[in-house]
Amino acid sequence: MAKLRRSALVFLASLTGAWSGAALATTPLGALPIQGVLRTTAGGAVADGPYAVTVRLYDQQNAASPFWYDTFTTTVQGGLFAFTIGDNPAGKALPPELTTTGAVLWFGLSVGSDAELPRSAIGWVPRAFWANIAGTANSVSCTGCLGGDQIAGGAISADKISFNYAGSASPGGPATSALTASSADVAASALTAATASSLNCTACVALAELASDAKAAFLPITGGTVTGAITAPGLTVNGIATLTSVLDVTGATVMGGLFRFGVFGAGGPCNASTNGEFSWDATAHRFSLCDGTSYRKLPFCSEQCQDPSKVTCGAAIPDICGDTTSGCTGTGTYCPGAGAQCLGGTCSVQYTSCQALKTAVGNPPTGPYQIDPDGPGGNAPFMAYCDMTNNDGGWTLVMKINGGAQTFNYDSSQWTTATPYQQDTGYNWDQTTELKSAAYGTLPFSAMRVTMWLNANSVQTVAFPQGAPSLLQLFGQGAYQPTYFGRSAWQGLIQGGSLLPNCNREGFNVRPYSNPSSAGQVYNDAFNTGVLRVRFGILTNQENDCITPDAVIGVGIAGVACGPLPQGLSNTSAGNMAACGSTPNNPSNEPAWAYVFVR
Repeated sequence: MAKLRRSALVFLASLTGAWSGAALATTPLGALPIQGVLRTTAGGAVADGPYAVTVRLYDQQNAASPFWYDTFTTTVQGGLFAFTIGDNPAGKALPPELTTTGAVLWFGLSVGSDAELPRSAIGWVPRAFWANIAGTANSVSCTGCLGGDQIAGGAISADKISFNYAGSASPGGPATSALTASSADVAASALTAATASSLNCTACVALAELASDAKAAFLPITGGTVTGAITAPGLTVNGIATLTSVLDVTGATVMGGLFRFGVFGAGGPCNASTNGEFSWDATAHRFSLCDGTSYRKLPFCSEQCQDPSKVTCGAAIPDICGDTTSGCTGTGTYCPGAGAQCLGGTCSVQYTSCQALKTAVGNPPTGPYQIDPDGPGGNAPFMAYCDMTNNDGGWTLVMKINGGAQTFNYDSSQWTTATPYQQDTGYNWDQTTELKSAAYGTLPFSAMRVTMWLNANSVQTVAFPQGAPSLLQLFGQGAYQPTYFGRSAWQGLIQGGSLLPNCNREGFNVRPYSNPSSAGQVYNDAFNTGVLRVRFGILTNQENDCITPDAVIGVGIAGVACGPLPQGLSNTSAGNMAACGSTPNNPSNEPAWAYVFVR
């Protein structure tokens, strides 16, 4: 087909329907109809059927690139074809150059993969688009009319134009409708109206015209004592009421030093008729206020202190009413700005670790702080729990493991990836939310510490001298790395912990082995693939080998031991498990909350 499509005669039809075919009779405004004849190189019409056609528009006859192009499929019949550009919602709109410039534009057309046919100049047909917007033209030149440029300066006098001056007969003159002179004088005296001792009025009753008993009924507005009974809708005061602030009689509202004696008590029904009444609970020693529907409890400001994290760092903590003399203790901890934290009453930037923070500040309190192990510009800082007291302080909590769950058992992917787990919720000291801190893959250390929490009365801690670029470096590769802390150190983690006498294989990524003389060889016999293993801890056995150990203390535990265990062995991932022996507390299954710190 490529060798047949060598010549074409193309017409750009006008927007008003120059093309007589039905396809162009309904050409939409803003579109450009095209028709032509497609011949073979021999001069005859090409075969009937659909053809892919690419249309290009150029600003010069020999331009290297078009300023607009689009591709169409047109049907050729008897060599004739016709289609419209610019009306396909899925295609391209016509470019503004067709209508906004008077320069000669050039039309190019290619069929299929053939080379572009010789370009043709585009005449004035597209310029007819301007007729569509003639009704909305922004400016129009006129003939036979007078514009502002043709009027000489001062040629039009004021008598040719009607003006209404604001209250004056002449421009800038005095206001003829202003107040009379006598009224203006009165306005001047209004400046001293607040101190006027007397004021005459018309059609009103002055105080002088009132009888003495009527005068006495008025309440003093500057404070004083009222005797007798005062009654208003929803308000009754019997006896003596001293006004020290404001009494709003119309709204039955009491403010300041006036209490509404006679409406205090256990509190009756709260409805529209008792709206605004107080009730005193003599048992709970608490006020309530009826809002027209139900009673609302009124708090005592002095008994509720504000949250320190909402109070500026170093500032005294006030009560909820802003009073700093009501007994609240301590100072605020809020610091504005990303990364700032309150240390010693001053907002400071993050430190690389809890140990760095302790070294720089001295003795900050134990609690959560933001740290940034790789410093500014690297990974984002994150919250970490810092133990600043135990074992000389400066410990950063990296992992928190619930021994009764399987999140951190030996085979969990948590040990082999740096991705944090519950970083935003688990960084505090508690027994509710597990944690793998962002420090797991970023914080170097020279010492480790493990704390086992069995219950509030059994919290044991052991510190180990151990260094690494990160915990991920120790655990991530799965390679066994021995430690030599000894049985007693591990047993110190569990109050009454049970171990068996033999094997005593301890360290990181600890698995059984088959040959006692080859301690580094992992035992992989298919029959024993489920034997005990531990990410950080010690394995022991009642037999004189480490092939099938039956007791373990540590974190990241998986596997089974011989014999039945209390509570089921498979549910323990941190703590102590022991079976098949005669040592104290055997069999034993003690899931614990394990806290892994580094420094």
